[in-house]
Amino acid sequence: MMTLAAEKRDPEVKAKKLRREGYTTGVLYGREMKENVALKYAEKDALSFIKKAKEGAQTMLDISGEKVDALVKNIDYDPLSKKILALDFQALVAGEVVAATVPVTFLNEEVVQGVFEPEITEIHYKADPAHLLDPIEIDLAKLPQGTKTLYVKDLKLEEKGVTVTTTADSQLFHIGEYAKAEEEDEETEEKPAK
Repeated sequence: MMTLAAEKRDPEVKAKKLRREGYTTGVLYGREMKENVALKYAEKDALSFIKKAKEGAQTMLDISGEKVDALVKNIDYDPLSKKILALDFQALVAGEVVAATVPVTFLNEEVVQGVFEPEITEIHYKADPAHLLDPIEIDLAKLPQGTKTLYVKDLKLEEKGVTVTTTADSQLFHIGEYAKAEEEDEETEEKPAK
């Protein structure tokens, strides 16, 4: 599990000012908390963190020495400025079911015989903190020969103690045939004799 260092921030200080000072802002909230906690993170730490963690990932927040088990709920990233505008977390409580998202990645696309078309890059589900899913990696090289599609239900995620909210019949990917080049008829028309 990843850890991100954070500090409580004064909500009166504008986020724009903190960004100029090299910080990223966010909030920690949760049902068991009396009030939301405004946070700030060193920008370099936050950028490094989001390279490994996506929305729905479980993490440990280190808020000035206090450890909080949390779920990444929102990453607001501006690709033009390469800045994180917000990084929000939900505090996890044992036994409390939370809505989460798990990313799906595909490995070894180059071995596929055909045109590989991913359909889903994340699956939504609900679970208690003890059953949060790790990112799902589907190794295309290990699929049975002739596999053309795979569905969410084929992953059998319910067996891991979660309730999947993405439709079970949603396709994860489809492998199509290569397009066949149309062969032009090279029949020459006979010209009528004069």
